[in-house]
Amino acid sequence: MSRRPRPDAATGGRAGNTILRAFVRNPREVGAVRRSSRTLGDALANTVRWPARGTVVEAGPGDGAVTESLVAAKPDGVRFLAVELNPACAKALKARLPEVHVVVDDLANLASICEREQAGRPEVVVATLPWSLLPRNRQLRLANAMLGALAPGGQLLFYIYAQALPFWRRSPFARIIASRFAKVEESPVIWKNLPPAIVVSCRGLR
Repeated sequence: MSRRPRPDAATGGRAGNTILRAFVRNPREVGAVRRSSRTLGDALANTVRWPARGTVVEAGPGDGAVTESLVAAKPDGVRFLAVELNPACAKALKARLPEVHVVVDDLANLASICEREQAGRPEVVVATLPWSLLPRNRQLRLANAMLGALAPGGQLLFYIYAQALPFWRRSPFARIIASRFAKVEESPVIWKNLPPAIVVSCRGLR
């Protein structure tokens, strides 16, 4: 599958400014002051167990740093939805990747979003959210929303910054993941991202 040219060189500065402004306005919602690297985006895309058809959801795509890699790797028969809560980030994402279907809504409404969009239950959810910054109740609500919407046999994929990994492992979200999935795998540290990050893949939903 050929990869489309990436617009990083032309738009990286403006995209970075979008993320920074959104972070200043609501740091718990955005959770980062820098865009994710291409290396991290490609690592996520390469870890997705792409279905032959069905729906893949990216939750919290920001301005599209990871979305670029996901869309480039996506098979033609797979539907892709980007669910973004922050309107400024959603606008920037749509401007950079106009072919992506962006839904401005709360991930907590994932089941109703998929029903409204006639997308069925997603085979994969890629959640690029600031888990270590979210309050306990918010973590639980979002985790339950994703697990409730996932198709049987579906995959949940996300990343954690390496320095936050010890705290995340004690979080409510981590406990839910451990209790609900038969297989939870962590990648090696992706040092080329700032901050360095680890990709977590969860399969075998109980």
